[in-house]
Amino acid sequence: MDIAATLEAASKFAWPILVAVVLWKLYPSVREIIESRGFTIKMGDMEVTVQEASDQLRTQVEDLQAKVSALRRGVEEPARALAAPGVLGEPGREPIKRILWVDDNPENNAFEIAKLRDDGLQIAQAASTDEAMGILLGGKLDVDAIVSGMRRDERGRNQPEAGLTLIREAREAGIQVPIFIYASPRAVARYRDEILQVGGDGATASPIELFELIEGYGGNE
Repeated sequence: MDIAATLEAASKFAWPILVAVVLWKLYPSVREIIESRGFTIKMGDMEVTVQEASDQLRTQVEDLQAKVSALRRGVEEPARALAAPGVLGEPGREPIKRILWVDDNPENNAFEIAKLRDDGLQIAQAASTDEAMGILLGGKLDVDAIVSGMRRDERGRNQPEAGLTLIREAREAGIQVPIFIYASPRAVARYRDEILQVGGDGATASPIELFELIEGYGGNE
């Protein structure tokens, strides 16, 4: 992973996270009141509970801490992101501006989606593989990339390999936009080889690395 790119991505995302952490730590009594009353937070066009927001916030902070620790040690953090050959930094390729995000629990990605929208990207959402394929084949929406989770409840049961199914169906239908899997570290480690074999372009459990995959695809690194 390029350290300069990591620093740039971290700097874009760090200040709101750090401000939120400070506020969260300074006002435990307020947090207690909010949690007891089941408050929700509006993030873009999604509402998430305080618990969901705090869980996502913790993930973002832990990811940043790992990057900063690696930089302080003067070494590269072992890469967790998986990218197909030629995906990143190819000169002359158009940057990604429109993304179809496929997840049956979109509130889990509220921070990431809000950040990308703040950067000027358009994000459409689908809750299942079937809904995503309907959008992709319906001709009503042009997308430059697809981001998908791995496990979903769809087609009447829990599908642990739903992300792979989406990649296969998209490639069989002739859809050639990049497809990135954004999933848990366990899922990325387990399916990393298959993701590339079925036609995926990258996978990561890190929000910063996801932004790098999206930003770097157009040769902007």
